[in-house]
Amino acid sequence: MSILALLAADILVMPDVVIGSIAAGATLIHAARLALWRPWRTLTTPIVWILHCAYAWIVIYLALRALAAWELVPATIATHALTVGAIGGLTLGMMTRTSRGHTGRPLKTGPAEIFCYAAIQLAALARVFVPLAFPSLYLQAVVASGLLWSAAFGVFTISYWPILSRPRLDGKSG
Repeated sequence: MSILALLAADILVMPDVVIGSIAAGATLIHAARLALWRPWRTLTTPIVWILHCAYAWIVIYLALRALAAWELVPATIATHALTVGAIGGLTLGMMTRTSRGHTGRPLKTGPAEIFCYAAIQLAALARVFVPLAFPSLYLQAVVASGLLWSAAFGVFTISYWPILSRPRLDGKSG
């Protein structure tokens, strides 16, 4: 509901103080939800922790969105927390999980997946927090983030092409 309230406030072009307050409330709600999942218990299961890490970027996005509404940080920083961190992490996490599951492979990760997960998280950190902490390194942060993003998806593509272009391991169709 909190995200829908934020969307409604955006559509209705509510005052920034209202949007910031809704985003701050949504931050608390989603941080509490994430804490209930106890993500620290998944640290030994990368195929799960990547999903929790990516969801954490939604919490970060909401917090930055509130700060941006109050003109404390640039709005683009919040957008990149959502796009690079949340969407990038969830996309890689779900692509590896579904690719393995739908091809009859165990839901386990190896070095390639762990590299992809780490690279996408580093890309988000570079894109979001380096410009905040060191504004003079903005261009370098964008380039580093883009390279890490590309490396994450490039390694996924190279690693998963054989998995996705061959029959299932268990001989079943699909």
